[in-house]
Amino acid sequence: MSEPFGDYELLSPLARGGMAELFIAKHRATGQNVVVKRLLPDMEVRQDVVDLFLTEADIGQLLRHDNVVRVLDAGEVDGHYFLVMEHVDGLDADHMLADAWREKTPVPTPVALRIAIDALRGLHFAHELRSPQGTRFGLVHRDVSPDNLFLTSSGMTKVADFGIAKLASLEGATQFGLIKGKLTYMAPEQVQGKALDGRADGYALSLVLYEMLSSVRPYAARDGEAEIEHLLRVRNGKMRSLTSLEPGLPRRITRTVDKMLRAWRYWRFPSCGAYADKLEKIASAKGLLGSHQDVADLVAAARARIAQLPPGS
Repeated sequence: MSEPFGDYELLSPLARGGMAELFIAKHRATGQNVVVKRLLPDMEVRQDVVDLFLTEADIGQLLRHDNVVRVLDAGEVDGHYFLVMEHVDGLDADHMLADAWREKTPVPTPVALRIAIDALRGLHFAHELRSPQGTRFGLVHRDVSPDNLFLTSSGMTKVADFGIAKLASLEGATQFGLIKGKLTYMAPEQVQGKALDGRADGYALSLVLYEMLSSVRPYAARDGEAEIEHLLRVRNGKMRSLTSLEPGLPRRITRTVDKMLRAWRYWRFPSCGAYADKLEKIASAKGLLGSHQDVADLVAAARARIAQLPPGS
């Protein structure tokens, strides 16, 4: 498949969601590989969706940080709205975790901590983003999950898809749907419908870290569980502490993760930056802070195994 699209050549489909479709593409002038995200035709007639999509483009072009997937371009071609993101050569954390499950091998603690700390740095940058006049936007990702964390072939972690992120100055801009984000990785206050801040993203990232360290998803849907029951579990914010679940891990690390997973957000770390600082300090002192090369090695090994899987696995 090859389809001309403005300044780009769409090479192959990558994914398709409820709002948009993604393509591997090439910028014609430079030959650079990119990812094009294009609104689906039935979404282009909805002004609320178009506004949300254009907000994502505006936000993305302001986010210039090593731990955030960059938005390079945005616009409209023949009535079709699109944005262009950097192409990340690597693997998302969802596939990395699936590979770990298949191999029955936990993600090494130093690698898990390196991934989490990098992601927290990217999130903190987004939370603190300010206008040229110095006004803090109050940006919250609202959908931090393994498939929105990309691990590059060089071992960097990048947060992707701020598509349902909300600016404090655009209250109500994302209200076409009861709950945004994935229930398995939501903070209690998000399910409760409260105004969110960066601590909700820190909570969600901690659920991913909890999973990497223990191979347990605290809020995974249970067999036979009604959706309302699942929602109420997340709303109550009750789970087994990582400290009790993994007694073999250093208690200073597990207690730090448990603190960011407290149901009442005022008992958590005040920001993703403060949380990252604490994790990094403890991990360094314990000799458990992985390097980017450690992450790169894990990505390379996982990609090699995934490439050998039968189609559809």
